[in-house]
Amino acid sequence: RVKACGARVMSVEQVEGVRDPDAEGWLADEGDPPRVWARDGLYPGTAFTRSLGDLAAEGVGVIADPEVKTVEITPAHLFFVVASDGVFEFLSSQEVVDMVAMHQDPRDACAAIAAESYKLWLEHENRTDDITIIIVHIRDAQNGVTKRTPAAPGRR
Repeated sequence: RVKACGARVMSVEQVEGVRDPDAEGWLADEGDPPRVWARDGLYPGTAFTRSLGDLAAEGVGVIADPEVKTVEITPAHLFFVVASDGVFEFLSSQEVVDMVAMHQDPRDACAAIAAESYKLWLEHENRTDDITIIIVHIRDAQNGVTKRTPAAPGRR
């Protein structure tokens, strides 16, 4: 889809001439993911194909329409996590699930995941990306129980 809109899909090393620009095989552990680049320039160089309100990236095929997968909730599903890419830059999905399982209160799990993500970002970079986490415990929802917890001080 992005190529049909005129984008180039290449890693940073390919754009900089370090690697063959015609190669399309990327390994997940190489640390240089494929990015969407404008046809005749170095910008935008995004590692995503979905974004909200990104007019520049829209011109090379980045869209706001999400990929959706429907999953039937069963008693085995205890919670779900929605998080920004800044969380998953250095944490695997399984590591996040394991951290959620360690905490009864989803707010505590969010705080632990955010703290770990922040720490890992600063170990690898001199900045952090957006770190946003939403955790929904569905165990109580399946039982028809509505459980309200007070908002953290200063939040609504």
